[in-house]
Amino acid sequence: MPPTPVSNVPGLHKHHSRACSNKQGRPTSCACPWYALYKGIQKGLAEWSGQRVDPHKLRPAEIVLNRLKGAVDNRTYNAEGEQRSMGSGQRFRDFVKEWRTHYAEPHDLTANSLAAMLDVLVEGFGQQTLEHLAGAPLQIERWLNAAQKKRRWTDNTWNRYYELLNTVFNRAIKWKTSGVSRMAVNPMAAIEKKTGTKKKFETRLEEQAEQALIAACDQLNRPQHRPHSRLLTWETVNKLRERAAAGEQQSKLAAEYRISRGLCCQIVKGEIWNPSKYRTGTKGDEMRRRVYAAFDLGLRHGEIVKVQLKHVDFKPIKVAIDDEVRDVLAIALPPAVTKGGKTTGEMEYVYAGTERLRLELAKRRFALKRDPEAYVFGTETGRPVKSFKRMWRELFKLAGLDYGRAKGLTWHTIRHEFVSRNIENTGDPVVTQRLARHKDGRTTQGYMHARESRVMAAVVRLNQ
Repeated sequence: MPPTPVSNVPGLHKHHSRACSNKQGRPTSCACPWYALYKGIQKGLAEWSGQRVDPHKLRPAEIVLNRLKGAVDNRTYNAEGEQRSMGSGQRFRDFVKEWRTHYAEPHDLTANSLAAMLDVLVEGFGQQTLEHLAGAPLQIERWLNAAQKKRRWTDNTWNRYYELLNTVFNRAIKWKTSGVSRMAVNPMAAIEKKTGTKKKFETRLEEQAEQALIAACDQLNRPQHRPHSRLLTWETVNKLRERAAAGEQQSKLAAEYRISRGLCCQIVKGEIWNPSKYRTGTKGDEMRRRVYAAFDLGLRHGEIVKVQLKHVDFKPIKVAIDDEVRDVLAIALPPAVTKGGKTTGEMEYVYAGTERLRLELAKRRFALKRDPEAYVFGTETGRPVKSFKRMWRELFKLAGLDYGRAKGLTWHTIRHEFVSRNIENTGDPVVTQRLARHKDGRTTQGYMHARESRVMAAVVRLNQ
């Protein structure tokens, strides 16, 4: 059936069904689908765009029509759908998919909250084209501010979304289709970042706090499968067993204690609520090694979980100090493992010079049967772990440390302590910067914190 161009928009018309009685009337009065006719190409807008185009409104159809015209003019049109377009007419949600597959994943940028943040951005800008967003910095800024109010973001969180959009758009400028950048300009350049209210890490984890953390590791080696119940306690369980041994019927005991007969039978037989059958865990041993790695190597949380046995060179480096020769083990961290390596593509090195860490590494080498793929700071059997966030929080609690980002005390504080101790021991900021693996010395300076005792001593010396 020939199209009926009564929309007054060149190239926009409807395909009416046989039952439609509005073939000559206003096109927005019927539910027939919108179609485009441009340079010999005739295509249903909903089918091509992959989204619903309201048949009762003209403006949404015009927007999709303009995107189709842009794709045709830029020679990026694909009859299979708009999502296949690779030029400036590409939708943001489709570009994000491509960015994750061809940029974020190869550069190992998929950790932490990246996926969740991208989902939020796609929710806000998914249907917009790159061409539209390039000229809409005000729309983006207003969306960020509205999202901050709705989701109760801090200024720092607002800045994280700002940086993520900036990164994605920069990649859209670098990627070209038929020699033309997918985005002409980065709209984030017209938006100012917020000042932020980031809490500085000023708390020192001095030797006393360090020993408290190490001592608390033993408490994490607790028995597994320990029973927990709102109805039963050890006192009631022991009393139940005594009464069952005296000849009372288990069915009556189960009813009295408000438990099932099967559970009552298991308690009487000692199958549960039996300390002799508890298996002691190894979480404390695993966390102790991670504490050593943080204090002695300055490794970040994400780096600790990725160190494998093959990264450790067990041929020691001989270092002479005060007429004494000591061994140092070098650990080579591939670019995909470290924060800086993902940017530079270069290998980074950390050095195990403390006796306790060298001993732990030697034990792991033996326990893991020299399996090069085993993870040094993973599970006891060498399997990898994605995160130990819950465990370090529990460890801090057991050690009596009041942790929290707002309080300036988190696992990353240990890395600050590593830097602070190195500047105290060496007095050389250049050496400290190298051990911290910072590209900029100003970053290292932000990690240096004075001991409270030295601050107070300096105050007292003013009397002299």
